[in-house]
Amino acid sequence: MNRKMLKTAISGIPIGITIGLLISLFFSYAYGLENYFPSAPRFIESFERPLNALAISIILWALIGILFSVSSLIFEKENWSITRQTITHFLVTFGGFTPLAILSGWFPLQWGVFFFFTIIFIIIYIIMWLVSMISARRDIEKINRNLKKRSS
Repeated sequence: MNRKMLKTAISGIPIGITIGLLISLFFSYAYGLENYFPSAPRFIESFERPLNALAISIILWALIGILFSVSSLIFEKENWSITRQTITHFLVTFGGFTPLAILSGWFPLQWGVFFFFTIIFIIIYIIMWLVSMISARRDIEKINRNLKKRSS
């Protein structure tokens, strides 16, 4: 693992933990729970103590943060087309995130639920990809305008 990848992985840990914590806090409130739950009840019940469930949740959130931060380096492969980058990134994130989501107790390992999870993942991925593309296009247009001003 090179230095940049290691630095990116380490920076993904607090991001993953923070996002995991915020999402679990949101769902604890959304379901009207009196106590905080880091994941689904069936996940919590598989541990002797709720504190153990929280510790494992934090590790899983850290791994999710590492996955998404390191996978973003795929878009730095300048000799790859944007299509190849996008498909590779999608396969890496889906392939890495799915087992982590199952381990986190976010959904049971059943075909119908897996299919629904896959559809939701694809929809969210497309939305995020479109936002990124629109942002990149705006940045390129801004750079081109600045270059045009300088050459005039």
